[in-house]
Amino acid sequence: MRSGRLSVAGALVLAVVLGFAGSAHACSCAPMAPGKALRESDAAVVGRLVEVVPRGQLQADYRYEVQRVYRGAKAIEPGGMLAVRSARSGAACGLPQRADRRYGLFLTRLDGRWRSGLCSVVTPRRLWLAARGRPLAARPACDGGGASR
Repeated sequence: MRSGRLSVAGALVLAVVLGFAGSAHACSCAPMAPGKALRESDAAVVGRLVEVVPRGQLQADYRYEVQRVYRGAKAIEPGGMLAVRSARSGAACGLPQRADRRYGLFLTRLDGRWRSGLCSVVTPRRLWLAARGRPLAARPACDGGGASR
């Protein structure tokens, strides 16, 4: 009788785990060359992440100290603070959340807000090279890369 309960309990745990694993989603990025991303974005900056402010269950405002503006200089000033709306979770392609790290960000303007996601993050050096017209191979940013100190 006891082994029967353990088998049923084990099967139930396995079913629950497999059920959640089947419904889990992860961020998936299509690789884009930084030069192309720079041309297609509304703005491109290098910023140091200061804080992440949750905005409900699914979104957050990521606040950056802007260090360099490569595109969108009329709307964004170096040295100023920039709020970027994104998903809260990396699994939902939200921005990296490591404070005091520098990120290269490609931004879009939507409904009066700057928006971005994990697929639009590059290292500051790759953004610098793209701004100088250097041809760079496309690499997905989904590994949370793009940060530097």
